[in-house]
Order: sequence, then C-alpha cells, then structure tokens
Amino acid sequence: MKVPRQQISRLAFLLAGLLIAVTSISLLFVGLVASHASRQQAIANEERLFRSAVADHLRAIVREQITVASSDESVQKLVKGFDPSYARQSFDALWSTYRHSKVMLISGSGNVIAESFEDYTHIITRPIAEIPELQLIQEDVKQLFLKNRVRVPGGFGHRSLQGIDPGEYAVMGFVKIDGKPALFGAMPVMPDEFQVTLPDGPPTVLLSAHYIDDFLLRQLNGQLNFADFRFIDGSSSLDDDPGHVVEDASGTPIGLFTWKSQTVGESIWPTIIPVIALLSVALAALAFGIAWRIGQLTTSLQASERQNRYLALHDTLSGLANRLQFNRVLENAVKELPAKHFAVIHCDLDKFKAVNDTHGHAAGDAVIKTMADRLSKVVGRPGLVCRIGGDEFMVIYRGATDRVNLEALSKAMIAAGSTPIPLPEGAEAHIGVSVGIALAPQDGDTAEELVIRSDAALYHSKKMGRNRFTCYGDMPDKTDDPDDLHPRQATA
Repeated sequence: MKVPRQQISRLAFLLAGLLIAVTSISLLFVGLVASHASRQQAIANEERLFRSAVADHLRAIVREQITVASSDESVQKLVKGFDPSYARQSFDALWSTYRHSKVMLISGSGNVIAESFEDYTHIITRPIAEIPELQLIQEDVKQLFLKNRVRVPGGFGHRSLQGIDPGEYAVMGFVKIDGKPALFGAMPVMPDEFQVTLPDGPPTVLLSAHYIDDFLLRQLNGQLNFADFRFIDGSSSLDDDPGHVVEDASGTPIGLFTWKSQTVGESIWPTIIPVIALLSVALAALAFGIAWRIGQLTTSLQASERQNRYLALHDTLSGLANRLQFNRVLENAVKELPAKHFAVIHCDLDKFKAVNDTHGHAAGDAVIKTMADRLSKVVGRPGLVCRIGGDEFMVIYRGATDRVNLEALSKAMIAAGSTPIPLPEGAEAHIGVSVGIALAPQDGDTAEELVIRSDAALYHSKKMGRNRFTCYGDMPDKTDDPDDLHPRQATA
C-alpha cells in the first residue's frame, strides 16, 4: 500500500521535530552541567585563595608576637618575675606597631595576669578556668612547648625558631574573646640569647588577637578582592553565596566569612536558547556554537583565576609586587642561605608628603608610578622591586652583593629619585630617595632580621641628611630594639 506523500511529509517533519527536541534537551542538559561545573570550580578557587590569605595573616600575627615572646628580657620580666611596666610597654608596642586588638599573658599556673584592650593594659589575676576556650588553647601551647623545649645549664630553653613553620611552635586559629570573634596566635615566652633560662613546668603563654572587624576585613580583602566580603557572627545559612565557617578550639562554630562569587549572575542560557532556535536551520552550526561557548566559559574562568592571583600579589597603583609577594620571595630566599647570598634594600621617598600637600594626591600617585618604573629599570632582572605601602619600596636583590656593585646600584637609585618628575598639571616634583641595605647572611639570616636591619639602615640615612644610602654593617650604632624600628616616620 502506498503512503500518501502528504503523510510522508508530515512524518518527516515529525521525525525532524523529534530529533531537534531530543538534541535541544541534550544541549540544555550539557549547558546545565557546564554552568554548574564552572561555578563550582570558581568557588573552589575562591575558597582556596581565602584559606591562603587567612593562613598568611595568622602567621603574620605569630611573627609579630615574636618581638615580645622570644626575648631574654621577657623571660626575666614576664616569667621569672612579673614587671607590670614591662608588660604594659610590650603590649602597647603590639597595639601601636601591629594593631593587635587584644593581648593576654597567661601564667604557667593557669592565671591571666595581664590583658590589653587596644592601647590600655590591665594588670589582673583571674583563673583561666573561667574562660574554657583559652584553657584549651593554653593546653595546646603547653604540648607544643614540651615537644620543643631543651634542657640547658640552669634550666630549660626552646629550640631555635629559625627555618621552622610557626605552626610547629605556636597555636593559631579563631576564638571568641570578650564575646567578639577574632583571629589569634599564641606561643610560649622563651629566651632568644639564652642568657636566662626557663624554670621547669608549664610555659607562660602570650596570646595576641585581631578582632574580626571592618579593619581586618579590609586587610584580608586587599589580597582577595572579593565582592561583598563580610563576616557573619554566629550560625547562619550560606544561601547561594560561597562561604567559610570558622570554629574555635573546641570545634564550636563562631561565624562565617561569605562573599559574592564572581560567577553569580553569569548564565549560558542567553546563548544556548538562541543556538537551539537555530537547530531548525542547521544542527551542525548548533554543535559548533555549543563547543565555542564551553571554550569561552573555560577561557573566562582561567582569566578570572589569573586576575585573582595577580591582584593578590601586586600593588594596584604601581603594578609592583606587594607586601604579600615580598614576604613569600624573602622567605624562599632565606631558605637558600648560605648557598645564595642576596641583599634586602629598603627605600623611602624624601619630601613626598610635600608633593601631596602642594599638588594633591593625583600628583602623589604620579610620583609613585614614576619612581616604581625608575626603580624597576635601575634594579633590572637581578632584583624584585616591591611597594610595601605609602612611599616605601623594598628590593630583594640577588645580583652581586659586593661593596662596589651595591654602591653603584644605590647611587643609581638615588639619582633616579633626584631627577625631577613631571606632574599632570605641567609642574615638576623634586624629591629624593633614602636607602638602607641589609646583606644576607652577614647582617641576618632570617626574614625578620633582614627587614628590621634594612629599616634601621634606612633610618640612619634619613638621620644623616636623606638622599643617601647606608649599609647596616657600616652603621656605628647598630640596634634591633623594637622601640627604634619606626622613629623615621616622624622625619619622612
């Protein structure tokens, strides 16, 4: 029996429509999977970046604590005896220099004997048993201390902190103090020069904390550049936003960090639906369109990752490496000592404040950009030039560190700063550059020592008249006293 042509046509159209429908549903499913996978990958990358930023901040708290906790004088005045004046001076230094919101001293017998509230220090005696969270932290620090302490003539000491991760001698994490969530670091008070020794028994613990406030959120987000980055106290649902729940030492949730993912709001549907509509014209074009779109999504995701990595490690104004990248490169350089020598060069612009006051901040930005470019050209490939804040630059120089080469390099830097800088309004800025140099390992074999001593050399250059350079080894009066680290701010 013959099938009417009209019926065959209808059947063909029906089969064609069924084929298009099946293909459209398949493509819709592929689009849904691709959209979900790209969003989950982007969120996972953002969470990895967040955890890295928090870990860096916790380690920074511990490194800042060391200025007080690792000291023969601290052992004498905080462990063997208790000097309230010294405690106040030390706590005030941690607040004024590093903005530690809360500092507590916990005796080996389990009493809080001093605590600070920003710039005010209260001398008290109250049992730590009243604060269960701190009791857990003290116990964790005690276990680390017993693992690391060493017997020395007359008592006990602590193994060297050089080259070991802060997590091996300090406890870090999140805690609620005075009802406020905070990041904290806690470590035992220990000698550094071993002129005094520790008594037997549990350690005296120094705990420092940064409250999770707007200031801390801005600091963290300076590395992350997340949209709507915030902290929610207590237990709340994440809804559709990515986030990271934080817990105290007992495992109790104290809040969560959350932000708007860069993938939120992105959708492949505006592209897929028009492509599906074109199936009635050309199925091949549809397949090509889907493959092109998936490739575009992958490229967009990779570009987003590259941007996040770049922003985390670079200064947005000058394009130079930022403090985070400086710290990472310096730590790696220190690990290669003594096989590979290098120099830490600290630079500060002279008369920069006068440029801002006279010509405005746009002129100041122009000076920073110009000096960043000049210093990069002078230092060249052997060095990493970093802007660590304001008008301060630091260089990790891996080239020849003999006196002749460093002197020539320093003079070139000073000459770059002495050359007038054109300003946007047609005027010129006349500034200068003061330079301080610390050599590794001659002037120090830890990151902290090298930064402190290059800063001391820079201050000496400022004190001797500015627009000059000083090597730490040439200074007649060398000092690593933390109280002398920042007096040059008054002469900048």
